[in-house]
Amino acid sequence: MSGEIAYIEDEKDVAEFVTYFLEKEGYRVFHFFRGEDFLKEMERLSPQLILLDLMLPGIGGFEVFHHIRAHPRYRNTPVIMLTVKDDPMDIVSGLEMGADDYVTKPFHPRELLARIRAVLRRASNLPSGGKPLQVGDLVLFPEKLTVEVHGTTIPLSLREFRLLEFLVRNRGKVVSRQQILDEVWGEDAFVTDRVVDVYVAHLRRKLGTLGQQIVTVRGVGYSFEPS
Repeated sequence: MSGEIAYIEDEKDVAEFVTYFLEKEGYRVFHFFRGEDFLKEMERLSPQLILLDLMLPGIGGFEVFHHIRAHPRYRNTPVIMLTVKDDPMDIVSGLEMGADDYVTKPFHPRELLARIRAVLRRASNLPSGGKPLQVGDLVLFPEKLTVEVHGTTIPLSLREFRLLEFLVRNRGKVVSRQQILDEVWGEDAFVTDRVVDVYVAHLRRKLGTLGQQIVTVRGVGYSFEPS
């Protein structure tokens, strides 16, 4: 058994085909036609990954995603969004919300399988814990995946935490966008440099005045420069 997947998709033919294919690959798939149905069953499930169609009847995919991330047990569960929208800004918006990947329809099942495996590999490479990492008024707690700024806990997504941790551990050094993608998203990630910029902008806003310590190096990437 390769693991359990929760799959929210309202198109019957697509759902049956994808479920059949993934089960042949060794995954146990729990399929739901509506977001409400999945939300009712969240407590009894422990999926390793969620496939979430965005164009759902009733509660839309983005709202379902917000419920997923608001649930303590699902805060770091990988989510791949599925949609017919292929506009680059829509893709960035989905990733900006904290999705782990974004697959546009129609897709080949082998492509979806590759994305699932890549996301699960990245998810298994979580911060390993250890002692808090402090730089001035910024403290990272890898074991709890939390950050304190001036003594106040700041909520970060797993991806935001990993990005900040990578920058802080390499403070004083310039790291390229590609280095960030390889380290934080994984070398086999299907995302672009633009996503890094979006996440950095989010981090800066959340860190307040300390966000200024993430310095843009034009044409290259970023550097964390403690004051």
